[in-house]
Amino acid sequence: MKKLVLAALVGFVLTGCGGGGGSDESKPTPPTPDVQPAAVQGAIQEVHGNDIIINGRRYTVSSVNYDKQELAEGTSLLKPQMMVQLKRQAKSGVIVELEPTFLGQITNVNHQADTFSINGVNLSFAGLSNEINNDDWVMVSALPMATNNGLSYKVLSVIEVENTDLAGHYELEGAIAQLGNESSIFKLGQVTVDYSNISLPVGIKNGDWVEVTGQYIKPNFIASEVELETYDESDNDHEIEGIITKVNSTKTVFELNARGSFVVDSTTRFEDGNKANLVVGELVEVTVVKGIAKEIEFERDFGGETSNWREFEREGHVSSVGYDHFMIAGETFYVDAYTEFEDNLKLETLNGVYIDVEGVIIDGKKVAREIEREDD
Repeated sequence: MKKLVLAALVGFVLTGCGGGGGSDESKPTPPTPDVQPAAVQGAIQEVHGNDIIINGRRYTVSSVNYDKQELAEGTSLLKPQMMVQLKRQAKSGVIVELEPTFLGQITNVNHQADTFSINGVNLSFAGLSNEINNDDWVMVSALPMATNNGLSYKVLSVIEVENTDLAGHYELEGAIAQLGNESSIFKLGQVTVDYSNISLPVGIKNGDWVEVTGQYIKPNFIASEVELETYDESDNDHEIEGIITKVNSTKTVFELNARGSFVVDSTTRFEDGNKANLVVGELVEVTVVKGIAKEIEFERDFGGETSNWREFEREGHVSSVGYDHFMIAGETFYVDAYTEFEDNLKLETLNGVYIDVEGVIIDGKKVAREIEREDD
């Protein structure tokens, strides 16, 4: 899923001027034109033939693409809650680029428990169709989601794409972890990605959100391309919808969708919440101007798992190390696939090191998000 970007809309209200010669009649007010965004990305709300509705606006589709290639099936592939990007507008309509979070064969389907796996990732989705079974080719759209096990996925839709041009393609997205721990591999959540056949983007690091294409050969995903997903300067003056994945201690900077950070200052306006509600796991819609969050609207009907999240920061000497945790002065701190190790540190080498650890407390369990070396 690339950037969840909704272009900011600008409307001009045109009012009439009073007539001359003392007449109290006025010219009728022309209707405000419906200015459609030049670019938009999000989940499809409705599909009506060749038209789709996203964020309450209707668009006529001229073609449907995946990986910049037009798909022969066209609009028949489009379904509600599927993530798409409208690449550009043309006289004949918009070009829709499919932006799945996962693409591949579904396995471990359990319709009673609403669970399944794809490309080595275990997911749950209450709306999983009974018509979808093991080894079917599917496209999964999801948002990054804060859970008790760290950054995971909130599934929006699971769409069968068997017998289409999409069958045979593999894709997954996630936040990089354990890059540099071993040669030519990194982790995306539960999945080990082998990138021995390609070069990674310059400057890529642990914690970056990436899109990986290639082939899933159990138990590894063999990458043919790794693309860094980030909010760059072209996304300024836009509305961005997504999940808060990090917040600093003063709530003046927060990260959205694990892709980019925005500043909160005295000009920031809040809707359906306030600054105190900026916590990991909240779904928000943010209007951004030059990197500053000018308006933050909290989506209260999302059902995110946020109420039991708190942040922490500790310093001290590590006194012992286990397979998934370490201890400082009698306190236990856990690590997971999304823990970032700075200064060439590894879990195995923490014993005796004086460190600074930042993280979140989930149901009383301290989970490290960033670990760096400190001078004692």
